[in-house]
Amino acid sequence: SPAPNIHAGHDDVMAVADSGWGVLFARNVQEVADLAAIARRVAERTETPFLVVQDGFLTTHTLENALLPEDELLRQFVGDPRERIRDLFDPADALMTGVVQNQDSYMKGRVAQRDVYEQIPGALRSAFAGWHELTGRRYGLIDAYRTDGAEHVLVSMGTMADTAGDVVDHLRGRGRSVGVVNVTSFRPFPAAELAAAVRSATRVAVVERTDEPGASANPLTRELKAALADIAAEGERIPRTVAASAGLGSRDVSAGDLVSVFDWLADEDATRARPYTVLGVRHRLALDPAPVTVRAPGSYSLRGHSIGGLGSVTVNKLLASVIGETFGLYVQAYPRYGSEKRGLPTTYYLTIAEAPIRQHSELSEVEFVPLHGVAAFEQGNPLAGLVDGGTVFMHSSLDTPMSIWSSVPESARAEIRARAINLVALDTLALAER
Repeated sequence: SPAPNIHAGHDDVMAVADSGWGVLFARNVQEVADLAAIARRVAERTETPFLVVQDGFLTTHTLENALLPEDELLRQFVGDPRERIRDLFDPADALMTGVVQNQDSYMKGRVAQRDVYEQIPGALRSAFAGWHELTGRRYGLIDAYRTDGAEHVLVSMGTMADTAGDVVDHLRGRGRSVGVVNVTSFRPFPAAELAAAVRSATRVAVVERTDEPGASANPLTRELKAALADIAAEGERIPRTVAASAGLGSRDVSAGDLVSVFDWLADEDATRARPYTVLGVRHRLALDPAPVTVRAPGSYSLRGHSIGGLGSVTVNKLLASVIGETFGLYVQAYPRYGSEKRGLPTTYYLTIAEAPIRQHSELSEVEFVPLHGVAAFEQGNPLAGLVDGGTVFMHSSLDTPMSIWSSVPESARAEIRARAINLVALDTLALAER
């Protein structure tokens, strides 16, 4: 079996999905904050614990614009827990917990959970409505985006669903009839709502951050197929449902990967011949990513190359904070994390834009590349993905333009000249020591 991994994946969540807890999935940093408050309110009102799931590192270690709720707003929304949470250890109202139940009682208690759990969808809808009234941000059990009349629909959860929204806009602009559904509430599962959102499509692809080869399909795919089966039992036509695994262990999922899913859906013969695929790895079942770049309006991006432990990742996030707060722009800053990064080459990204940034992947196109030194040219290709006419900023202790230029490998100098790339150098260490 694979070794342990602390990065983004939904396989660990699926292992506890049926523990009786509620499970909500967040697409971005803003949703993490909002759903935490919403889940707290619903948990207290239904006496049911909740998980708010976010994609590790892709949101946990990413700096993005977010409006955090004020303390007074949370007090108003959640309320005083002492007014609704029972004291389960009050001697005056004794309750037995942690015991073994035998044939006479276990099933009764287990089935009795349904009476409690059936209250959760209504409590969630009430909390979603209350949050919208206070903040203007709207949530639902699912979020169907541009699915009306769509022939091909992608269904997913977490950051991939956020990226898919940009991909749908990109393809719609080229005349493609596509849409995306984000599943916010995995437990309780919104079977009727999800089936209604996709039932008019011709084909549907479910993209998940997990893979269960021993099952009939992956978890979200199974849930959707079961929901559609109820419609088919009434004699109605349902869309063909296919599935993909992507992003396990934070494997990069680009816009091009998701475009390839929509291209797959557009080919009826391909979906019949191959009802399951994988993204982002070389495999006999894999789809090749489409050669597209999807960016937020007014985007300016950088990809930095440094050495783990030098503080570049922190500086990148500080830069994002200053730019976002000073100029009122949208920002997204994150590193390419790995357990081996300290002392070794590391990469970090920053995007500045005029609109929300919904991409959660490594950048394939940037305007600016800062380097920790000329050694970066020996540790990779820092010019890859840099637009023609872009800028490279390099730390150097050399003091003349010719010596700095001569320190750059000849192959890189040739590419810099051919593509009209600007090279800027500064002795940043000497500057910091002043």
